[in-house]
Amino acid sequence: MATEMSIQAAFQEVMAASGEIPPKQQQVLTASLALFAEQGFANTTTKQIAERAGVAEGTVYRRYKTKDELLAAVLAPFTTEVLPKLVKEFAAKVVRQKYTTRHALITAVITDRLAFLQDNSQVMRVLVTELLVRTDLREQFLARAVPMVQANLYPILDQLKAVQELPDWPNDRIAQFMIGTMVSQFIRSSFTAEPVATVGPLMIQFLEQGLAPEPTA
Repeated sequence: MATEMSIQAAFQEVMAASGEIPPKQQQVLTASLALFAEQGFANTTTKQIAERAGVAEGTVYRRYKTKDELLAAVLAPFTTEVLPKLVKEFAAKVVRQKYTTRHALITAVITDRLAFLQDNSQVMRVLVTELLVRTDLREQFLARAVPMVQANLYPILDQLKAVQELPDWPNDRIAQFMIGTMVSQFIRSSFTAEPVATVGPLMIQFLEQGLAPEPTA
């Protein structure tokens, strides 16, 4: 199975493919994302960004008057271009396979997404933090993410419900339990030294038991 593109690689690809963002601005945004991920937004200076981007510090200031403007410019492509690119890749690799049991689906999704979170943990901390505190970004994210989940995951949930592998619950609730379990573990891992991928077997067992339909009489 091919290695999945990282968030930073997808971001760079989106920047390079854009016909509206000048090369120096692309360098600044790419460097900003890398530094925000490595050392945090508060600990990153415009001087460091300029050095990483290979441009003069004045070049950064001419386009972005504050670091907040720079962060907003970094985050903007995620909801419109980077997220759809990553979801499409994940769907083709994992979600659109054929599953006949909830164990197979849960194992595939949890194993793959935990590995993705682990590999992209620094960038994900930046994104999750901003999603928690910024209503505008959260609304943009949900407006894009929810239809993608509905289109890619819901048909599989319906198939598994039809063969009594999942309870007859609303699809949004089942998806919430699956996604919420991973997100909560990622947040916990962000505050501890516990690698997010190490708890995969427990999460699979928890979801498999929690999503088991009640036995028929």
